Amino acid sequence: MQALLLGLVLLATVAALYLRPFGARDWQVAAAGGAAAWALGPIGLGGGLEVVADSANILAFFFGLMLIAAGAEAAGLYARAARLLAGRRTARARVGLVLLLGTGITAVLSNDATPLVLTPAIFAAGSVTARATTDAAFAATFTADGASLLLPVSNPVNLLFFERFELGFGGYLRLVTPAALAGIAALALVTWRRSAGGREAEAGAGRHVAIDRPVLPALVVVAGLAAAYVAAGLRDLPLGAVTLGGGAAMAAAARLGGPIDGRQFRRHVAPGVLVFVAGLLLLVENVVAAGALDWLAGVLGWLEERPVLVTVAGGAVIAAALANLMNNWPSALLLAATIASRPGEHEPLVVGVLIGSTIGANCTMVGSLSTVFWLSLARQHGAEYGAGRYARRAFAPTLAAMAAAVLAGAAAAGRG
Repeated sequence: MQALLLGLVLLATVAALYLRPFGARDWQVAAAGGAAAWALGPIGLGGGLEVVADSANILAFFFGLMLIAAGAEAAGLYARAARLLAGRRTARARVGLVLLLGTGITAVLSNDATPLVLTPAIFAAGSVTARATTDAAFAATFTADGASLLLPVSNPVNLLFFERFELGFGGYLRLVTPAALAGIAALALVTWRRSAGGREAEAGAGRHVAIDRPVLPALVVVAGLAAAYVAAGLRDLPLGAVTLGGGAAMAAAARLGGPIDGRQFRRHVAPGVLVFVAGLLLLVENVVAAGALDWLAGVLGWLEERPVLVTVAGGAVIAAALANLMNNWPSALLLAATIASRPGEHEPLVVGVLIGSTIGANCTMVGSLSTVFWLSLARQHGAEYGAGRYARRAFAPTLAAMAAAVLAGAAAAGRG
C-alpha cells in the first residue's frame, strides 16, 4: 500500500509540474510532492534530513550557477557575445559561432548558463524574424544540452551521478568525456548543415551593441573557474563550493566595471530553484525506498546483463524517454536512486543514462531546465516557438548526437 501511495504521489507531482494547478510554481509543486512523500514514505524525519544534508554540494552548485549567470550579465559578457554575433553576416557563420561559444560556456559554466548568456545576445544581434536569428537561437539551446556531458560541472545531472557513484574526476574523463566529444561533434555538424543556405543565409547587417564595461575581469574569472574545477576534481574537493566561489568572483569582476544593477541579480537568483531540487530529492528517495520502482530496477538489471553496447544504448533510450516526458532533473534523480539500490559499480549503465539525461533531453521543450530558460528568454524577445516546431528541429541533431555518444561511450566502458 505504501509503494502504491508513493507511486501515485510521484505521478501527481509530475502531472502538476505540467498542469500548474491554481497557478502553482514549479518549486511549490516539488515542495508539496516532497512533503507528501516524506510524510507517507519509509525514510522518516531523520532520513529525510540526511537526504537534504547529503545534497548540500548539489544545492551549492545550483546557487553558485545562479550567481555566475547574474554576474556574467552584469560584467558585460552578454553584450560582448552579442557584438561578436552581430559581426557574422551569414546564418551559418552565426550558428558556427554559437556552437563554439555554447560549447565553451556549457563546459565551464554549465548548460543552464548557456541560454542565459547567448539567447539575449542572439536577439540583440539581429531581427527576431530573420532566419539567421532563428537558426542561431535553436543552435544555442541544442548545444546547451548537447555539450553538457563534457565535464562533471557541465550539467547538474552529471554532478548528481558523479557524486552518487563516486566516479572520480579521472574516471569521468575516461568513461564519459569520450561519449561527450563524439556527441558534440555529431550535433554540431548536423545543426550547422541544417542552417540556412543560399539567399536565406544572409543575416544582414548586425545591430550596433554598446559595451560599457571592461570584459577582461570576467574572462579571467571564467578561466580561473575552469582551472579550479579541474584542481578540485583531481583532489576530490566539493565542486559546489568552487561554484559558489566562482559566483562571488564573477560579482566582484562585474563590480570592477562600475555599479551593479541589483535587478540583474534578482532576475537570476531564485531561491525557489533550491526548494525545487530538495523537494524532488525527498520525493524520489522515498519512492525508491518504498519499492515503487522495483519494476524499473528489474529492467535496468536486465540491461546490465547484456553486452556493453546494449547496456549503454538501452540506458540512454530509457533516460531520454523519461527526460523528455518529465524533465531530466527529476528523471535523473529517479534513475540514479534506482540504479544505486542494486549492488555493483554499474559503469556502462551510468554512461548510458548520462547520455540520455543530457544529450537526449533535447527532443522536447520540457526535457531540461536549460531549454525552459531558453524558451522563456526567446518569448521575452518576441519569438514564439511551438512544441511541434521545436521537436522537428531537434530530432535530427539529437538522434545523431546520441548515436555517436552511445558508440563512443560503449567503447570507453568496454575498455574500462
